[in-house]
Amino acid sequence: MRNLQNDNWIISYGMLAITLFFAFYANLWGVPLFDLDEGAFSEATREMLASGNFAATYLDGVPRFDKPIFSYWMQALSVSAFGINEFAFRLPSAIAATLWVLATYLFAKQQWNQTTGIYAALFMATTLWIAGIGRAAIADAWLNLFIALTLFDMWRYRQNPSQSLLLRVYFWMALGMLTKGPVAIAIPLLTSAIFFIWSGQWQVWLKAIFNPLGWLVMVLTISPWLYLVYQDQGIEFFKGFLLDHNLERFSDTREGHGGNYFYYFLVLPLIIMPFSGVLFSAIRHSKTLLKNELNRYLLIWFLVVFALVSYSQTQLPHYVMYGVTGLILVLAANRDKLAIGTWQLWIPFAFLVLLASLPWLVEIAVDNTHRAYEKALLAEYQNVFHWDYYAAAAILLIVALAVIWQKQWSVASRLILIGLAQSIFVFHFVIEAAADLQQQPVKNAAEYALQHPDKNVVSYGIKMPSFSVYRQQITARERAQAGDLVFTRVDQLDKLKQAYPQFENKIVFQQGGIVLIEMQAQ
Repeated sequence: MRNLQNDNWIISYGMLAITLFFAFYANLWGVPLFDLDEGAFSEATREMLASGNFAATYLDGVPRFDKPIFSYWMQALSVSAFGINEFAFRLPSAIAATLWVLATYLFAKQQWNQTTGIYAALFMATTLWIAGIGRAAIADAWLNLFIALTLFDMWRYRQNPSQSLLLRVYFWMALGMLTKGPVAIAIPLLTSAIFFIWSGQWQVWLKAIFNPLGWLVMVLTISPWLYLVYQDQGIEFFKGFLLDHNLERFSDTREGHGGNYFYYFLVLPLIIMPFSGVLFSAIRHSKTLLKNELNRYLLIWFLVVFALVSYSQTQLPHYVMYGVTGLILVLAANRDKLAIGTWQLWIPFAFLVLLASLPWLVEIAVDNTHRAYEKALLAEYQNVFHWDYYAAAAILLIVALAVIWQKQWSVASRLILIGLAQSIFVFHFVIEAAADLQQQPVKNAAEYALQHPDKNVVSYGIKMPSFSVYRQQITARERAQAGDLVFTRVDQLDKLKQAYPQFENKIVFQQGGIVLIEMQAQ
């Protein structure tokens, strides 16, 4: 893999297939669902299948207004085929991420050449956060796919303004709307407006925006579901989704995430690991890059998203991913100019050293945290980090050093190989350790509850919907009665006693900060 353009194409495509497998599919089934997001999506899907209501989503029996319907439908198809398990819930995201990477490959191949297409696809598949959301049972891989398809076809329309291309743009935006809402329209419209006005083609843009047939395609795609969800949940869905989970999420901090304007400046280098050094080089060459129209279009796409999410008062790492496709394409297409310094290889190596040091970092965290739940959770670290973690970390660092020292290989090719090693380690060892600490106790608690079907189970002071997934029952948030099992956390025990002074709280299960309490009459 010295330089992909010098290799046999069979080897190049083989490398891409291997990378896609380890990025999105390997060990997809190996860890419990993560709360809050994976648990919430999966439980809403499970309840959809259990009720037979495919128009609207519910979470623990309560209407869920967070997201539209598309990703739930995809999960429902997968679960119907493979059963209720982690693989089935995550498979749709892996498929969406694979299509996202392949669509990027085809676009880069069409706009530049086949070699750039391969590099762009490999850059995408080995980028840390892209692999992460491509393995998670959430909506973001689908949304990124539809945003990318929209903006790819917008550029193609600019090159060849045909009606069929324009209608395809509206169709992709409609599917994005069905996946996550107005963001799927806002990002393409802002990006295209800035680019077309900058290029002096605002009339072309206005003609495309006010195309009645395009809006008809969008309405016909979206309206059947809108009618069905209105029939089920009435106007409350639109209030909850549009006002609470879109406008207020943008203007107010939600769930403790946000709102620092410099947040994404700090997290972006981590998000696009191992290509952080190439990013720094791109910033240095930004004036030159912007002289090329396609580079400019792709960078406007990224900067629009970066500005929007930085201004938003609810900030999460995956929000900036909606524009990273454009950035990665620029990095891959200009790799001969940007990926040229050996120093760029030592940045991901330092990150790998950090991952290898994770057991010691967790030990330090245990000694320094005073929060009861976090302390109980992290205290299990000695039962999580085994000899195989240390052995794999040592092999990872040796492989990374061997790749760095292969001076005859291009920097871009070496970064891809380091990214592949990073993916294998993160999604086989780091993620398993994290899941064992945070999620395995939840799954074990659910299995305990399953063994006591005669007990009613309620939750108190905790929001981990994967518990309901593994129980395959709704876990209501209602007042406990004598004989009930209460699913809660160790930091909620005092509050629970104060709320139910008439009961004796008998701990029947406790692990890593997760507790099941049997409410016994005194």
